[in-house]
Amino acid sequence: MQLKENNKLKLISFLIAILLFLSVNENFKNFSVLGDSSSDNATAWVSDVPLDVDYDRDKLYVVGIPNTVSVKLSGTKTKVQKESVAKNFKAKLNLRNAQIGDDQKVRIEIDGLEKGVEGTAEPSVITISIREKATKEFRVTPVVKKERLLIGYEVDNLSVTNETVKISGAIESLNRINEVRAESDTRTKLNRNTREEAKLVAYDSDYNKIEDIQIEPSSTVMNIELKNIEKEVPLEVNTIGSLPSEFELISATADVSKVAIRAEDEATLAKVSEMFVDVDLSDVKEETEERSNLKIYPKENVRIATDTPIVKVTIKIRKK
Repeated sequence: MQLKENNKLKLISFLIAILLFLSVNENFKNFSVLGDSSSDNATAWVSDVPLDVDYDRDKLYVVGIPNTVSVKLSGTKTKVQKESVAKNFKAKLNLRNAQIGDDQKVRIEIDGLEKGVEGTAEPSVITISIREKATKEFRVTPVVKKERLLIGYEVDNLSVTNETVKISGAIESLNRINEVRAESDTRTKLNRNTREEAKLVAYDSDYNKIEDIQIEPSSTVMNIELKNIEKEVPLEVNTIGSLPSEFELISATADVSKVAIRAEDEATLAKVSEMFVDVDLSDVKEETEERSNLKIYPKENVRIATDTPIVKVTIKIRKK
């Protein structure tokens, strides 16, 4: 009995040790510690440290600032590990006294480290451009890619929740803006009216994206209204082949006399005035026969869509 209790205690202790290992491993997964096991000094890299930038955001616009940096910590093992886990330090960039101009090299400082630990950002020096901030209002143009439309549908009307947006940035960048578009990343094919979120993108006159600006809001809701390019045309049965000589044809009738068809545009649709279905008479042997799953088609070399792609034809014959 005592042996079983001891085994239980050992198992519990083993499980606790595993949990502690996993917990520590989780905390340390975003940094690595390097150092000689015989030395008390160590180096650790901490990634994805947010960069705190201080400047007059109402008057200036800064280009070239990364959102995060990696930080190299050096010092005694215990202090480096403590700082790596606690992350009480900050990566800072002070631009309060910076002047307007391009290609300025500035240094990122690490603040808030415990005494005995040194920190260096990577990159430690970055090149930025500081410009006078301007804000302009632009009208939004909603856009839907034509390849998203199923055959037989076209855009009837597009609208957006935000018809105008404010864009901030350097005056040179704002002057390059030719058009602000609402564009959806969705690739779903369209065959009915829909609403979807669309991101706002600014383009220059050559339709290159302009990146160094701030669009507010950055997205909008786009309303897409479609219309059918559709009409109804008669369906004609086209007989091919010949009946055996002792028979004559009474009728060959499809189960529908008209079909609705759709095309990519009105001009294409206008070219088609009727659809056809072929039925082969050469192997008809009964006085009444039905042929199913026969495809219909236009004689014109155009793309046509229909909700009735196949039909059934009833053939009636009699002896001469």
